[in-house]
Amino acid sequence: MASQIVKRMPHAILLAGPVGMGKRAFASNLIQALSCEYPQKGGYGCGSCSGCRLQCAGSHPDNMTLSPKEGKQTISVNQIRQLQSHLALKARQSLFKTVAIFPAEEMTLNAANSLLKILEEPPSKTVLVLITSAFLQLPITIRSRCQQFFFAPLKSQEAQVWLQQRLSSSMDLDPMTLLMLSGGGPLRALEYAEQDFLSYRKDFLNNLFSLAQGELDLFEMVKNCLKNDLGEPLYWMSTLAGDMLRLRSGVSKRFLVNRDVADSLQLLVRRATFEMLFTLQKKATCNREMWKGQININSQLLLEGILIQWLMCFSESHHEHT
Repeated sequence: MASQIVKRMPHAILLAGPVGMGKRAFASNLIQALSCEYPQKGGYGCGSCSGCRLQCAGSHPDNMTLSPKEGKQTISVNQIRQLQSHLALKARQSLFKTVAIFPAEEMTLNAANSLLKILEEPPSKTVLVLITSAFLQLPITIRSRCQQFFFAPLKSQEAQVWLQQRLSSSMDLDPMTLLMLSGGGPLRALEYAEQDFLSYRKDFLNNLFSLAQGELDLFEMVKNCLKNDLGEPLYWMSTLAGDMLRLRSGVSKRFLVNRDVADSLQLLVRRATFEMLFTLQKKATCNREMWKGQININSQLLLEGILIQWLMCFSESHHEHT
């Protein structure tokens, strides 16, 4: 059986799909199975051997995980060099040496180029698992050298049932609403519920609408928002812009992501042009990628810029001019 696994296992696997689809859990199970002394049918580890226990504890000598270091947003070339040193040694306990890299799209250009050299001439009995929620941000040279697996969102009914089973009975939350607001990933939707992202979103959206009506000072809002991670607010702004473009095109409110604020969006969209809404959506999306990615940015300037763009969409002077 071991010889069959060696022949059939690709040297590099790329797991791609939206946030919250279970890619990391899949990778963890795969690596555990490769570390297991008594692999089970169906590709699972036994869970009780020394290899499985070490893998679950995060201390298996043949397994390595690469992610941005604390306080950093990228995977550096020095980390890939450490990986090269790790792979240069023979496996001490398992049949394979394994590496998990996530989020893979956060490698710097130098890091990606260094990894490419490993993928072009991979050491024997080595499996690299790359995990990404931004497939197209990875260089095509990296993608083409991996066996690719795509994690698509579940059918709506299946996802809702799965989520409902895991929501606390004390949470008066609609699974469908959670899935819509979190991008369709069940695990991300569960995170929204457990970390109370919905309350944060409600406050943020109320401030956005007040800002558009001239009832809130922009710099006061910036000051409050900087206390939290900007990733989710930028995502929410992108979905709001998308919803307003749908409304501007005559699409029914039931097809919106932010259905709970559809009436407020309908009032705002009358004051905005297609061009301004497209610009807002593009800026929100680009800023979110900058926030997540490889560019050193000033958080305050980034947030001020997107909120000024928001104000420009709905300013009366711009509306009259157009």
